[in-house]
Amino acid sequence: MAGGFGFGNRTFHLHVYIAVLFLGLLIAFAAITISTQNYLSRSMMLSSAETLFTRVGQETKQSIDAIYAPARTSVELLSKSIMMDATTLEVRLSRLPLLVASLQNHPEISAAYVGYQDGDFFLVRRFNPDSALGHALSAPKESAYVVQSISRDAEGLRDPRFLFYSDKLEFLTSKSVPNYVFDPRTRPWYQEAIVRIGTISTDPYLFYTTREVGATVAEASANQRAVIGIDVTLGAMSDLLKTQRPAPSSQLFVFNDKGEVLADTDSVYRLQVDDLGTPSLPKLSEMGQPLLSSIADHGMADLDRSHAYEINGVIWQGILTRWIVDGVPYYIAIAAPQKELLADAAHIRNIGLWISLGLLLLAIPITIVLSRMASGPLKALIHETRAVQALKFDEPIKVRSFIFEIDKLARSMDAMKSTIRRLLQIGTVLGAERSVDRLLNRILSETASVIDARGGLVYLQQPDGHLIAAHAYWDGQPRNLVRRPFDLVQDAEHPVIRAFKGENCAVVMSVADQRRWHPHLQNDKPLTCFAVGLHNRQGQPVGALIMAAGEETLDRRAMADRLALVEALSGAAAVAIETQRLIQEQKDLLRSLIELTAGAIDSKSAYTGGHCQRVPVLTEMLAKAAMNSKDGVFKDFTLNEDQWEELHIAAWLHDCGKVTSPEYVIDKATKLETIYDRLHEVRMRFEVAKREAEVACWKAIADGADRASALRDLLALWTALDDDFRFLAKSNVGGEFMAPADIERVQAIARRSWTRTLDDRIGISYDEAARKKRQPAPVLPVTEPLLADKAEHIVPRPDREKLAPDNPWGFKIKVPEHLFNRGEIHNLTIKRGTLTEEERFKINEHMIETIRMLSRLPLPRHLRNVPEIAGGHHEKMDGTGYPKRLSRHEMSLPARMMAIADIFEALTAGDRPYKKAKTLSESLAIMSKMRDENHIDPDLFDLFLSAGVYRDYADMFLAPEQRDDIDIEPLRRRA
Repeated sequence: MAGGFGFGNRTFHLHVYIAVLFLGLLIAFAAITISTQNYLSRSMMLSSAETLFTRVGQETKQSIDAIYAPARTSVELLSKSIMMDATTLEVRLSRLPLLVASLQNHPEISAAYVGYQDGDFFLVRRFNPDSALGHALSAPKESAYVVQSISRDAEGLRDPRFLFYSDKLEFLTSKSVPNYVFDPRTRPWYQEAIVRIGTISTDPYLFYTTREVGATVAEASANQRAVIGIDVTLGAMSDLLKTQRPAPSSQLFVFNDKGEVLADTDSVYRLQVDDLGTPSLPKLSEMGQPLLSSIADHGMADLDRSHAYEINGVIWQGILTRWIVDGVPYYIAIAAPQKELLADAAHIRNIGLWISLGLLLLAIPITIVLSRMASGPLKALIHETRAVQALKFDEPIKVRSFIFEIDKLARSMDAMKSTIRRLLQIGTVLGAERSVDRLLNRILSETASVIDARGGLVYLQQPDGHLIAAHAYWDGQPRNLVRRPFDLVQDAEHPVIRAFKGENCAVVMSVADQRRWHPHLQNDKPLTCFAVGLHNRQGQPVGALIMAAGEETLDRRAMADRLALVEALSGAAAVAIETQRLIQEQKDLLRSLIELTAGAIDSKSAYTGGHCQRVPVLTEMLAKAAMNSKDGVFKDFTLNEDQWEELHIAAWLHDCGKVTSPEYVIDKATKLETIYDRLHEVRMRFEVAKREAEVACWKAIADGADRASALRDLLALWTALDDDFRFLAKSNVGGEFMAPADIERVQAIARRSWTRTLDDRIGISYDEAARKKRQPAPVLPVTEPLLADKAEHIVPRPDREKLAPDNPWGFKIKVPEHLFNRGEIHNLTIKRGTLTEEERFKINEHMIETIRMLSRLPLPRHLRNVPEIAGGHHEKMDGTGYPKRLSRHEMSLPARMMAIADIFEALTAGDRPYKKAKTLSESLAIMSKMRDENHIDPDLFDLFLSAGVYRDYADMFLAPEQRDDIDIEPLRRRA
């Protein structure tokens, strides 16, 4: 194009060319401007009015929203205070300063109160002793606040009263008002807040006591026991609207979706009163404003669009806009005479028209050719700006012009487009990075690339207030750090400290200063450094970033441009750093809570020892062995960072359900033990039986029986009783197997009897008494067996403890009919161990509870498999396990790993009082048998042996005497 016009590669200054170009534009558009002046004038008027009205509406909205803001803040704070759990007037009064604080400095807040779920009510409001209510209650003249309280006295009776306080919250007097009836639970603010989460706002209404117009901002406490409410008066809105008039004759209306007027600029706001004397909000139709009523009716169908209305020969421009405050819709109708709105615009339009005509006559002869020459490059740049607007940054800008300024603009736009592309890429990269160290290195490397710097450092503030270098990047590589803390006072002149305190700066750092503060950079020339502060989302400083642009000399403009780039990048960097810090802190907190829970479970019973803390270690050792496997079944097995976290959490929580397991069942050491060992009760019955036999013997001798013979019989009976008790005591301890003959002997011993003379239905718990009522009470004295399975020994299983076949967790397990069977014969004839079927289910139920508890947690997406991994360690590969009867292919690999870890830890644990710790050889022999019976995963067990996981674990946790020599080859699976 340049060659066609004969200018070659020459360029011209823009101010020369633009003067000519401006005249050309006047020529091009003058005819259209003159011919369409009327149409454009009307469009300008409508556009100006709509813009003005929109601005007024937005400012009005913001002003009204500001009325609600203090109330929302106060409600959010007060809903978490102990005021919400206060049950007495004394406790509530102790928190009175907290409620009064919400009233101070906020005249729009008229009252703060709490409604409780039992009907109690506690309210505080500013009070005028000269008001009608003050006179009615004979309030003290010093009264500044009044407390309305409905609470219960010591006898549980409702005690409505008014309490008066001075402006310094000094108690003045109290007035009881027995006839004051008010139940907060019937009020809309209470009913809405109690069923919704977070803060709510009600529709405007008349307040119960003061008859003021306003709305209530409310929020329920976390435990749903109370609702905090704050009344916001809207009476001042009319005065507010008067300050927002866009023109002297403007009219503004605020009303709700029921057509009830809340504020108006001209009319005197007053309540409507019906024939019964009941006040209500005025309706639009009752205000006598035909203009604004027309706007409201027409604008409902076309919100936020201005329209013209003719009322009594005057043309008005009006608009209706709508906004929501906490779910409550409000409407603002605005109207103003067109003549007032655009008086200045019409005057300027007329002047501009004459000037345009004059310039047009002067410019026509000299602008035609030059306008054509300038339009081409500008049109191309317009096209490029549209590409930038559409976020298309792939292609560079190739537009060039012979006009110096346009050519410079094209090159600047190309550089801008490239910079924006880099900034977007950096934002994407920083948002995706999850490692803090990698994130800091990426921040420095990307920033250095954008501003063409050699490197830089990130400093983060420590809890003690000092700044310490967290990462360094120099000449394309991360550098080791000299972690010398900066003191905010002693090192105040350092650029980092200045930036941290809010003074971003670009300075030249001498070699001496470099060696003093940054010896690890090893540079022997001055550096131009750019330091900016890093701030979190709340605007608080969290650190600083310093970049060194190299050794070249930069002018002031170049330094300012690079500093601006670093400042632009620092915002994204600070947010990314804060995000990663928060994520890491949350993960650390979650991990600590989980490990705390596991430790508490281990501490709950000596029978679990350190099981919950050792199983995670062993599980992760086995997972690492699988990842390190280079061939075989696990050559492709890997775990990413999220999956490691998922496995870690699942392992630590694999027995969290044990918090629900009764300790007396877990720790049951004998067959008759519950909370105590009932063998002592049986022993006492034997003692009674022996005493009864002795008494019978001496009675027989007294009646003439042969003394020697009677004493021999007594001795024989005592011997038999002693022998029977020793047998029962031995049976009570439990063992691997109880022979049928021993079971029959227990049943035979149970047929012996003793005499009870005392009522066994008094002084016992409600539950035990209810079980005894299943059978009628016998007449005392009564002969009873020494051992019995009584009806009261059966504890029924409540409905909540039952499992439906189609339960949502997929549990496939037989649930015993009863919760507990504490029958003495039933327990003493347990064939193996000391647990009944019901007790064994109760212990195993911890798996059900583990899955239930973990399934109810709102786990993040990357932890969704935690319940499956944690809940599968009692399953067997053949589908006969517990509690879902999953087969091998239905279980994830981490779940199968945990099953092996759980078994091996239990076999080798040396801190269980009920068993002796097994040696390595004994434990692995048992597990190899379990492998052969398809109870554990054979591939994982072979890996457990071949990778030496068992040996590494033994070195960490097993006693020396357990670590015996073992040949694993005979234990490995045969092909």
